[in-house]
Amino acid sequence: MKKTIGILGGMGPEASAYFYNLIIDLAHNKYGAVQDNEFPPIIIYNLPLEGFDERGIVEAEAVKRQLVSGVKRLESAKCDFVVIACNTVHIYQDEMQAGLNIPILSIVDETVQMAKTGGYTRAGLLTSASSAKYNLYTDKLVKAGIEPLVVTVAEQAKLDGIILKVMAGKNDGADTQLIQEIVASLVQAGAEVIILGCTELPLALGAMVLKVPLINSNQVIVDKALALALENKT
Repeated sequence: MKKTIGILGGMGPEASAYFYNLIIDLAHNKYGAVQDNEFPPIIIYNLPLEGFDERGIVEAEAVKRQLVSGVKRLESAKCDFVVIACNTVHIYQDEMQAGLNIPILSIVDETVQMAKTGGYTRAGLLTSASSAKYNLYTDKLVKAGIEPLVVTVAEQAKLDGIILKVMAGKNDGADTQLIQEIVASLVQAGAEVIILGCTELPLALGAMVLKVPLINSNQVIVDKALALALENKT
């Protein structure tokens, strides 16, 4: 029997829809799923999170309360585990996990592990402002023996603007160009790999070709979740 994936989404809805579609695409391409019963059961809670915008966390306590309530709702819906279609809110993973009897798979931990497994020693980071402020990725990368390379204040402001446009469904080719310029700066600084540590940013990439490998945090956690869901339930 397949495990039920619980997705905490809504941060924002556009990224959550992309996240869900990645699961379907991977089920097709990696597991050969065709018939309805070949896909895992999935429950999505689109949480209209208050106190949260394109920069990330604006009202910390309000955000934390809503997130804890959200994951408990998925547990009540009989999900076997939870994945969250947002990197930034993993700042509160410990608080969300406390009191739950089902695990939350960490998009951050899995992405850092992917970079470590790849043998990279210097990783360029594209994240929200809050993820950068709270060192969501940097601390874990350092612990994994990987030097994090971060964007400038001006570049972060550009990324926040791109995230906002994706949230509004208005991103365009200009955003792809901006990301390409920021990536070029990180590569010039020595990045061997680029980590997309924000679930909105892949939607602004378009058909961009990079000079270094790219780790899409969405793809990493979707791969982990689908592998777990399609294992035999114990």
